[in-house]
Amino acid sequence: MAKIGILVASAVSNIKLGRKLEELAHELGHEVEFIDLVALNLPLYSTVEEERNGLPSEALDLANKILDLKAFIVVAPEYNGVMPPVLNNAMAWTSRSTKDWRDAFNEKILALATHSGGGGAKGLQAMRIMFQHLGANILAREILTSYDKPLNEDTAKNIIEQLAKLS
Repeated sequence: MAKIGILVASAVSNIKLGRKLEELAHELGHEVEFIDLVALNLPLYSTVEEERNGLPSEALDLANKILDLKAFIVVAPEYNGVMPPVLNNAMAWTSRSTKDWRDAFNEKILALATHSGGGGAKGLQAMRIMFQHLGANILAREILTSYDKPLNEDTAKNIIEQLAKLS
């Protein structure tokens, strides 16, 4: 049994997608650490913010949760052709909350997922670039749902099993 982190960087449809992936992972016998990045309400990262107020306890807790995991599904919508600000911000704080900025994701296995009303492919591409830069090994297959294209549960289960096997 593997423990898979599900990081969700939006509300409504992407939370629903993340919860469905959590349900499927449980059905397959895997443990899940569900992390709602929006609910963390992290301040906007800047060096000025960090110098004034230090690392937020929520960022340290997030980094520690991520450090303990070997496999992830990142669920986020496409915002203006890239990833949502809450994801980028959370990863900025995470990279500042570890000894080395790559510690949280370096050599870990990651899958990308989105529910998007505007396509989603560019958002997935932006996430892929960021997480590759952070050292993650990202599965080639992605989950892309929309209002017209529901989740293919067989594909999702296959991705979950790949994450478990590779981690």
